[in-house]
Amino acid sequence: MKKIIPFVAYLLSVFVSHRFVTGYWVVGLVFAAAVFAVHYEKVFKKFSVRHWGFAIASTLIYALVYWMADKGWKFRNDWLDMLAGSLTGGVVVGSFLMPSVHAVIFGIDFKTVRSTFLWLVASWYFALFFSWLWQTSGLKPNLDFSLFAIALWQGIYLKRLQVS
Repeated sequence: MKKIIPFVAYLLSVFVSHRFVTGYWVVGLVFAAAVFAVHYEKVFKKFSVRHWGFAIASTLIYALVYWMADKGWKFRNDWLDMLAGSLTGGVVVGSFLMPSVHAVIFGIDFKTVRSTFLWLVASWYFALFFSWLWQTSGLKPNLDFSLFAIALWQGIYLKRLQVS
């Protein structure tokens, strides 16, 4: 049971996040719930104002990420869009803000935050590279790389950061 609840929470979070990726107010709240479920033994013993604060922060950070991706800048070059476009900018900002807020609320050391940020950003670029490689090679079937990127990002985050 100790491993089933976190795994199911992770899977649900990934699939709901993918389904509602264009919803400002859904993904952040669902992800916060997954963070709590992954660490359910600690969280549900002592659910506090900090947890509500994290849920609100997660919701607002995802809204910012989506807003940046949706309303942001576009280049006339696919490579530039992939490497530094508004979607990538949003992911990098979210990858910095989420662990930072997590650290402030739950008392995580900033060395862990820094390495988590780097892993999250690297996972995004890995997903982009893998997507490009798959598409240019003409392999079938076409894969949903947004689902892959979400699963990778959330998996790294949930594995690396603890909740108290």
